[in-house]
Amino acid sequence: MRSAIVENNQMKIVDLPEPQPRENELLIKTLVCGICGSDLHCRHHTHELANSSRDVVGSTIIDADKPILMGHEFVGEVLETKEGSPFKAGDQVVSLPFLMRDDGLAMIGFSSADVPGGFSEQMLVDSRLTMKVPNGLSPEMASLTEPMAVALHAVNRGEPTRNHVPLVIGCGPIGLAIIAVLKMMKIGPIVASDFSKARRDLARKMGADVVVNPAENSPYDSWKAAAQTANPEEAGPISPLFGGADLRPSLIFECVGVPGLIQNVCAGAPYGARVVVVGLCMEKDAMMPSYPVMKEIDIRFVSFYSGEEFGATLNYLANGELEAGPLISGSVDLNGIEAAFDRLGKPENDVKILVKPSA
Repeated sequence: MRSAIVENNQMKIVDLPEPQPRENELLIKTLVCGICGSDLHCRHHTHELANSSRDVVGSTIIDADKPILMGHEFVGEVLETKEGSPFKAGDQVVSLPFLMRDDGLAMIGFSSADVPGGFSEQMLVDSRLTMKVPNGLSPEMASLTEPMAVALHAVNRGEPTRNHVPLVIGCGPIGLAIIAVLKMMKIGPIVASDFSKARRDLARKMGADVVVNPAENSPYDSWKAAAQTANPEEAGPISPLFGGADLRPSLIFECVGVPGLIQNVCAGAPYGARVVVVGLCMEKDAMMPSYPVMKEIDIRFVSFYSGEEFGATLNYLANGELEAGPLISGSVDLNGIEAAFDRLGKPENDVKILVKPSA
């Protein structure tokens, strides 16, 4: 089978043996797989990603010295099953990107040749983590389940109430997905900030009520204007130093992931803000603790999602409750994947490019 791999920071299309499913695994034909920001990190910063994962969890999630088979935002068609399986050949499915094996957990999309990712014509999924695509949802939309589940988890971690006024800093794929989830939950008005005009326009399309160019206006001043209230029952935390009686509570999503952003958010945030850090910064960062201490800012960090959130996201998409279609900006076959990675490295016009390995 044909597969896109990364080796020494270079994309290659190679022929690999057809994967052989183990117990509890399904062999599927990959229909669609989205390119994620973490795929871009993995291509260009392979060793940094390996080293940071070793520091955090004690082992590397990728082997930087071997070819890496990427792609974890996938939907596929079941090719073969075993007797007693709830799935049958021809079923379209999505799955959490993990294989739970006797020799340990394998991460689909960050592994070597025995665990193909979604940029391969065929791949393996764990039947215990796999779900049928319902309601005739298209493969393109079903492939958005994984990134939209990340957004749902981020919003859930923020524990929003009807009174919160959210501010989304950075309108890349995850920031835009968070806007869509907030819109679905009817949390607003939603304030969004990005330097890119194309991304600001898309933020409006995804559901943002106030869109800010931070080169021209402070997103925090724009948030303050949107959060004004004369109703004391709607007001957020109040401080004798910072006030707040005329403001609804603040929920800020940091979706950029570059050094200095967390400090920037703490400097601009109002008293008692709840900050959810979604952007993955791959470099060392620094901040002044006096800002969140004096303002009593609650900072939360997020990663991945639960199985329940993954399944809920799939159903939200299938039922039309969660509108994610505007995220898709194009599709390519395996021969076009390197050019797609290059396009996403300059993301003025592209957000989510889908790869169709079997096309």
